[in-house]
Amino acid sequence: MVAKLSKWTEQYGTKYKVGELVHAGKLFRIEDGIYADRADVPEVEVVLAKYPSSVLTLESAYYYYNMSDEIPDEYHLATDRKSAKIVDDRVAQSYVPCGTLMIGATEMDVLDEHLRIYDKERLLIETMRYRTKLPYDLYREVVGSFREIRNELYGSRIDDYLKHLPRKEALMEAIRKEVY
Repeated sequence: MVAKLSKWTEQYGTKYKVGELVHAGKLFRIEDGIYADRADVPEVEVVLAKYPSSVLTLESAYYYYNMSDEIPDEYHLATDRKSAKIVDDRVAQSYVPCGTLMIGATEMDVLDEHLRIYDKERLLIETMRYRTKLPYDLYREVVGSFREIRNELYGSRIDDYLKHLPRKEALMEAIRKEVY
């Protein structure tokens, strides 16, 4: 498990006890305020632990779902619209409407990494929301991937998610035109 110091302190009682575990080699300090129970931790898990109110989206999610073979230069994180700006060179931040961040968010293991990532249905919606901001070649590649898996997507889940988002009619129309 990778978590902030506060989570480990909650589990073990005090910062002193956490320090003892680090000294004993049972916990590992990964970076400022982030600790893990193993030494070798993927960077994406560190980033998600550092920003617990975020979800992997867009280019990062495409990579982990094998919808694109491009390895993103940054971790693309969705955060609530009222969230503070993330100042971290490893992160590209996008904002979602208030109260919709965790709609479609799931915890899963992908490529031996434990991730908080949007499911494919929410990722499709986010792709349509950001279609004019994504590089054209990437957008075409990802839409092609969504077309290939369209029978695996849950239409009712897409409808449920869209109920909570602004411009739902325009998004649904874009999904129908591009994917179905």
